[in-house]
Amino acid sequence: MYIIQTVSSTEILSSGITHCVNELSWGLDKLGEHVEILSLGSPAISSNSQKIEHKFRNDFYNIPLLHKCGLSSAMKRYILASNSDILHTHGLWMFPNFYRSSNATFVISPHGMLAEGALKFSSKKKKIFDLMFQRSAFADAKLLFATAESELEDIRNYGLKTPIAIIPNGVNIPNIKKNNHKKIKTVISLGRIHPKKGLDTLIKAWSRVELIFNNWQLKIVGPDEVGHKKELEILTKKLNLQRVVFEPPVYGSDKDILLSKCNLFVLSSKSENFALTVAESLAVEVPVIATKNTPWSGLDKHRCGWWVEGTEGKLAEALKVALSLPEKELIDMGQRGKKWMKKDFSWELTCQKTIKSYTWLTNMSERPNFIHM
Repeated sequence: MYIIQTVSSTEILSSGITHCVNELSWGLDKLGEHVEILSLGSPAISSNSQKIEHKFRNDFYNIPLLHKCGLSSAMKRYILASNSDILHTHGLWMFPNFYRSSNATFVISPHGMLAEGALKFSSKKKKIFDLMFQRSAFADAKLLFATAESELEDIRNYGLKTPIAIIPNGVNIPNIKKNNHKKIKTVISLGRIHPKKGLDTLIKAWSRVELIFNNWQLKIVGPDEVGHKKELEILTKKLNLQRVVFEPPVYGSDKDILLSKCNLFVLSSKSENFALTVAESLAVEVPVIATKNTPWSGLDKHRCGWWVEGTEGKLAEALKVALSLPEKELIDMGQRGKKWMKKDFSWELTCQKTIKSYTWLTNMSERPNFIHM
């Protein structure tokens, strides 16, 4: 099967979409499928996926504001001339997500961009793009991909009646030996430093526990977006917090090593369709506190973390419980989390389900039970 994956960019290393598109494409390639990634960017930029990735010029690259729409006439021509069986676009609201041809079955992975919280950001731009381009793209899509039941609900709430395949993203299990026995223990939040991540709420919650647990620190790691890091640093100073540390982003194996050295991961997001960092933390035996704005109810079921309301009070309560636990209990929780990731979140399983979805669309198999009509 010839599959084209389209995405606005694979050059933003902190983006979950970048990671998912690369891993999905590599996995499909390993399973014998013919896969190409089409993205915007400079061909001179090296990429681990360069054997199957084609980069195209952004027509408005040097024009402020307009470059954000991702118009690429070269990418559009390539797609129109291709004879792929499947055209799978990742993300919404940009031109690479609208390009399609009559030759290929068109499918969309929204990657959480239809969640109520996500729709509030740049809402005017999204309404314009919806009327002009996105609505017709949705109409042509034969299948939508969701990573969890909660994303399926977001898609239906947006008014779309297209069949939906629920397939979680995968996670790699690094071969790292865990070392929990440290004098100063660490709570980490890793990812984009952006208002939607709820880091201001996390810092306020931390202010309620810092004086109680003087052998713990809070570490916030990630790339600064829209100047939000400065706002958080001001808040930290205002609350007179002494053990909140901000660090620049890390990627790949360095990220895995950093996570493995921590004792607890907190995801305070206001909106997430999956949150790969949760899976990555569990994969290195780090228990997790995640808000109910994320699809991680399994933290409670698998006894490897806490799934709580994303308020300051509820986050503070969860932190108090977690930081009060004996070290052995946190270690046991982390080990249960790793077993869960191995069982249900391998990339091989994700790729196999994706292929089953494609073959159903092309009338080559019966409908899998994870596709909802």
